[in-house]
Amino acid sequence: MSKQLVATLSTVIAMLTFSCGGDSLTEDESLPISSVQSELTSISCGALCPLPLLPTGWACSTACPGTCPNATFCDSIPPSASITANPSAVIVALGATVGSSKICWRTSGFSGPVWIKVRRDAEPEALFTKESDRGSECATAAWIAAGSTYEFRISTAKTGGTTLAKVIVTGR
Repeated sequence: MSKQLVATLSTVIAMLTFSCGGDSLTEDESLPISSVQSELTSISCGALCPLPLLPTGWACSTACPGTCPNATFCDSIPPSASITANPSAVIVALGATVGSSKICWRTSGFSGPVWIKVRRDAEPEALFTKESDRGSECATAAWIAAGSTYEFRISTAKTGGTTLAKVIVTGR
C-alpha cells in the first residue's frame, strides 16, 4: 500500500471514527461512502470484503444500513516475498563432505505459484522446489559443500522469470 494511500486512509478513518463517536457529529452526519471511495480500492457495507480484498479498516457511512461502524475499507495486499537461510554460512564438519541449511520462504499476494531455485557457484540454476501462494514453507538443503556458494531465489517462473527475493548460502 502506498504511503499516500496509507496517510489518506488514516485521515479518513480518523474522520469517520470521530463522526461515529464524537460529540460534534452524530451518526446521521457521517460521511457518505461516495465522498471517500475515490481514494480507496473499495468500501463495502458490513464487515466482509469481496475476495481477494482484505479489510484494512472500519467506518460509519450513511450509505450503509445498520449502526456504526457499518462499513469496511477493503484493499488488496501487495504481493511480497522473502527467503532466509539458517545458517547462511554452513560449516562442514571435519571429515564430512557436506553440511545443511534450512531454507525458508514466505510469499503472499501472488495469483499463481512461484518457484524456489538454487544456483551453485557459476553452474546453471536448478529447481529447488515449487511453492504455490499459500504462505510460508521451509525445506532443508542437505548438500551444501565447503568452498561453494549457493544462491536461493524465489522466481515467478519455472524457467527464467523475475527474481522476487534471494539469499546466499556459503559452505565453509
